[in-house]
Amino acid sequence: MYVGAGNSGTSGGSGTNYLTNPFVLIGGSIIVYWFLKKREIIKANPNASKSVKALEQKRTIELQATAKENKVPLKLVKDVQGMSKKQVAEMIISNQKMMNTTKMSNDERNQLLNMVGFLETELDNKD
Repeated sequence: MYVGAGNSGTSGGSGTNYLTNPFVLIGGSIIVYWFLKKREIIKANPNASKSVKALEQKRTIELQATAKENKVPLKLVKDVQGMSKKQVAEMIISNQKMMNTTKMSNDERNQLLNMVGFLETELDNKD
């Protein structure tokens, strides 16, 4: 009759040797610490667990909605997101000067007015 492989008379005492090994204890405590910190970070920022690609897609959709709502190009909305308050103010002034000095069609003028209006709202929203 076949009983099984290995030591049939031992009671598994070799597994408890790991619990007294200092390297195993240190490694286990590091893993527990990492897990608790990760949970803390995810609780503080729910976006931390999402993929970068999903966040970029969500941001692109929001930017497209903003561009459509304000009737301005998507590139302008993206560029304004990276600008400082001073740069936005300078852009408003330069667009207003261009409207006053340049001959243009009504469509071009309306587009510039939309851009200036969008820039003014973004200027108010900047810190």
